[in-house]
Amino acid sequence: MQIANSSRVLVFGVIESLTFAVTRCLAAAGFKPTVLGWHHLSPLALTPDCHYVAAWEPCWVDNEINPALIDCVDQLCRQHGITAVVPADYDCALLLARHAARLTTAQACALPTPQLLRALNDKWRFSEMLRELELPQPQTERIETREQLERIALKFPLVTKPIIGWAGIGVQLHHSRAELERVLSEGRLAAGYPLLAQRYAPGRDVGFAFLARRGRLVAYTAFEGFGRGARRHFNDPRLRAHVATLVKAAGYHGVGEVDTRYDPVRDEYRLLEFNPRFWASLLYSLRAGMNFPALLLQLDELGDGPGCTAHAQRVSLGPYEMALKQATQLSERTHGLGARMLAKWLERARDTAAQSW
Repeated sequence: MQIANSSRVLVFGVIESLTFAVTRCLAAAGFKPTVLGWHHLSPLALTPDCHYVAAWEPCWVDNEINPALIDCVDQLCRQHGITAVVPADYDCALLLARHAARLTTAQACALPTPQLLRALNDKWRFSEMLRELELPQPQTERIETREQLERIALKFPLVTKPIIGWAGIGVQLHHSRAELERVLSEGRLAAGYPLLAQRYAPGRDVGFAFLARRGRLVAYTAFEGFGRGARRHFNDPRLRAHVATLVKAAGYHGVGEVDTRYDPVRDEYRLLEFNPRFWASLLYSLRAGMNFPALLLQLDELGDGPGCTAHAQRVSLGPYEMALKQATQLSERTHGLGARMLAKWLERARDTAAQSW
């Protein structure tokens, strides 16, 4: 797909901070996208980077994204002459991958298949894929019960995490078996069963962001934290080779990011998680000179691709980007709190109704 800057693009996402990041990148490339969001009161409605529209269908049905939202997307595309649709997060990418054929006038951007999206988003299935490809990762076990976790043979320190999740939610570090036993006895284990247990990988966090076309890397950059609120982008041939092997084996098509840990003592990387979507530090990549959303819309015309074109120096976000990023994160927490309060109220209402019977 190649989209001219004069074409109209729709961005949709349930995670406001990711939706803003994708929108800002497209605005930097000369687009003014329409954004389909799920809250009538959203910071995105105030930004000049986009035209914001709140969905008229409920976002979630039985804890899954509402399939009827694809009809909202299609109707907006027909109303506004939109020719390309870009999902900002995993749930919307999965919805679009499943139902892109229902779009009548617009075209979905490059996406993996629904089956591959689900497989790579599952941390255990991703670990199994790494094992089959003999790519480096921490020792990993799938834990089904508390008893299995209590008997775990992995050496400490170890990490427990949800099999499905993002943004570090539910991830815990346990320095010793005694510490893990205290967490279990006090009911403080953050992840529910089944969960993943991994040998702790020492070192520093390194991400690898990329754009792939049918199993081949086209654009990519590694990045790491570099002081407070800054990132350093760079090219590492070993890490690139690891991800290229993974992308080729999966036949991956679209954008993604791999979380890794680099151990400077052993001078080696360990692959941790695969994000088959845009990533939280996307705006830093833009500041470093790599506009992944814009490249995604031009994927079929990139030839061998630009490779790694990111500036190697430290990059930070500007005041406007930082303010909108913080505003959208606050909005996410506020709406999340409201949803939890509503769920608790409904639970109490059901209990009261059951007792009255």
